Amino acid sequence: MTNLKIFQLALLAAGVVATAAIVAFGVKADRLARIGAGYKAKIACSEIFLAQREVETVISSEFAGIAAMMEKIAVHVDTAKKTVRAAGPFGFGRAQAIYREGYGCTLANAGRVLSLPAPAAPGVNGMWEEAPPTSGSALHHVDYGALDFALNTAFETNDANHRSVVVIVDGKIVDERYADGFSKETPFLSWSAAKSVTATLVGAAALRGHINIDDPAPVSEWQTNANLAGITWNDLLRMQSGLAFKEDYANPRSDVNRMLFEAADSGAVAAKKSADHPPGEVWYYSSGTTNLISRTLRQVLSETGVDYHQFARGALFEPIGATSITMEPDASGTFIGSSFVYATARDWARLGQLYLQDGLWGGERLLPEGWGAYVAAPTEASDGQYGAHFWLNYDGANERKRFIPGLPENVYCMAGHEGQYVFIVPSKRMIIVRTGMTRGRSPMPVVAPLIKQIYDAVGEAPIQLNQ
Repeated sequence: MTNLKIFQLALLAAGVVATAAIVAFGVKADRLARIGAGYKAKIACSEIFLAQREVETVISSEFAGIAAMMEKIAVHVDTAKKTVRAAGPFGFGRAQAIYREGYGCTLANAGRVLSLPAPAAPGVNGMWEEAPPTSGSALHHVDYGALDFALNTAFETNDANHRSVVVIVDGKIVDERYADGFSKETPFLSWSAAKSVTATLVGAAALRGHINIDDPAPVSEWQTNANLAGITWNDLLRMQSGLAFKEDYANPRSDVNRMLFEAADSGAVAAKKSADHPPGEVWYYSSGTTNLISRTLRQVLSETGVDYHQFARGALFEPIGATSITMEPDASGTFIGSSFVYATARDWARLGQLYLQDGLWGGERLLPEGWGAYVAAPTEASDGQYGAHFWLNYDGANERKRFIPGLPENVYCMAGHEGQYVFIVPSKRMIIVRTGMTRGRSPMPVVAPLIKQIYDAVGEAPIQLNQ
């Protein structure tokens, strides 16, 4: 072979290697940008079309301070079609979210979005009775002046970026505040407070005999796998299934990021995982577990002839008058029950109030008797931090302090990213809702002082005598 021929072959080989490297780089860049584009398209869509906030405000405020990569992802909003498209630089990472009335926004994965039944006409939203200090219905064990001072101070400076606070005592609104641009009509994103909504749906299904939480969850992918087939609904609710799922938000290609911002079937991500541990031995917080619950609940309801998409509204939200609640589905039609629920602050309070009333509302039982005690019972392997899709307030091992110092152990809460909270305080028959965007720091220590002030402004609940 001549030197020229060898040289030509070497150039060809180098070109092949270089091309392969460029392709590999492009694939990796596209995968990374796709998650960011999915995040921006989905959140912008929901905040603009579901929460009905101004386009310019959403684009300028909702994505600041997350990651430098986000600044390079462009967003295009089509207000006529109610869609949002996002794309990274050089065309890497494209995503589109579509809004559908009654269902909120869904990421359209290559355009494949399952058609859903027309939503039922919304019912009448329930009205909270208010107990202002000047009215005859004022509650004598509430220090209204202290409440006003705490909330006024918090919202004047608002370093924590509170968006809403609602305080309910004995089923009455005793105080509430909203930041500029938000109101009692604004639906707020749950993030992981959605997990408690999913647990509440499981309770409603259990009451009606559709499931038994001590039975193995009938996940189709598990039926021939002895290591997985015995995992129960209770194991899933308590995050002790042992499934190998990576809840790592810092890694764009982690299980949780791909599930929320790329996968068409969010529940399938966890369903296809192997078991790292036997069920019940290890507690590990997993959004994948919640979406697997949501997917499996859909399957069970469908098999019993119950319309999954109407079940939540008919069995739960309508009876308590919480008609603002929207559970957003993935492209397959399953609610992303780990993260994407929208509701007004007052309707978040209604869900908390349902737990204070042990699942009863207006004399109708909506959850099994003792369901509140069940979700608030500590999962042993969690060191007292977690119940059944609710966070708890117990001190733990190695001097771990409870989430809200100064509040009793029997307080439990729905909790979500950036400080979305619904605190249930049985000893004072009180619900405290706080929504906000406390970004770049752990929100609980930032929010806790305000929650303690609110708690201290309300005395112990008077004993209720049977009439």
